[in-house]
Amino acid sequence: MKLHVLLMKRTVQFSLLALLVATVTFLLSTLIPGDFYSARELDPMVSRETIGELRRQHGLDLPVHVQYLRWLGGALMLDLGHSLHFQAPVAVILGPALLNTVWLGIPALAAGILLGAALGSAHALCARQAAGAALDLLATVALSLPSLVLGLAALLVAARTGWFPMGGTESPVMTDPTAAARALDRLHHLALPLFCLAFPIAAYVERIQFAATQGCLQSPAIHSARARGLSRARIFTHYLLRPSLNPVLSVSGPLLGAVLSGSLVLEVLFAWPGLGQVTYDALFSHDLFLLLGCVMASSLLLIAGNILADLLLYLLDPRTRAALRSV
Repeated sequence: MKLHVLLMKRTVQFSLLALLVATVTFLLSTLIPGDFYSARELDPMVSRETIGELRRQHGLDLPVHVQYLRWLGGALMLDLGHSLHFQAPVAVILGPALLNTVWLGIPALAAGILLGAALGSAHALCARQAAGAALDLLATVALSLPSLVLGLAALLVAARTGWFPMGGTESPVMTDPTAAARALDRLHHLALPLFCLAFPIAAYVERIQFAATQGCLQSPAIHSARARGLSRARIFTHYLLRPSLNPVLSVSGPLLGAVLSGSLVLEVLFAWPGLGQVTYDALFSHDLFLLLGCVMASSLLLIAGNILADLLLYLLDPRTRAALRSV
């Protein structure tokens, strides 16, 4: 099987999965009593006729299956509908939010994978020493901490020390609004939410890397490299680190989904205007079309992450290339 065939197959598979997730989300949202305009019915300043007309304008008075088919037809034409909460097209709302989520999620994912791979390799090399026991305890604690607890602890540190901003993406007033100053200010605001996202990812990757590295330590290639008198650095990079990275690369796509799900809580805590914050607003305002748009955007990011993981495995692992050619 050639690479482009594999990528097309993965794209079709994950696109169908994204459509299924959106369909399930739509069906579940219909089980919630009321709609976006239900709360407006309690306002004595708004007449029932006005609310009924607004429902008709946005198709909320139609049967559920008709609403779904109308939304699906628009989505296939890249029209995700109109956000009732923000009074703007869904695509216009999702653009900046998606960019902010990527700005937070991609560095957190990269930092978590790099740190976890390094710690997992070090843990395997010193598994029977005190440092190995300390790394094992640290990974266990990191995996046990929910994102909410970790975020609240980070906010407490920021409030007590004043070292980090309490939330947002930039300072409201800057004395030196140059490009470099804005970039540093954005990184300053990014530090705490990035740490809260990357910390559990690093612990998860550390476990995978630890198990993979222990398996590589017992492989004949390691014993052969030692017998040939190769340096420890060469043995570590070429015969230990690279082969053991394959399991980590294979889960990097699903980890992107974990980053998105974790950012839903952290973006609300840190007032980060990303996809998680918009999803929260859509859910609690019962903005159906915006909620479906958020689900589709999250699914597309997950698709991109899984395809990227397949591509990295193909490029970095000769065994994967050989297996695909034999299919």
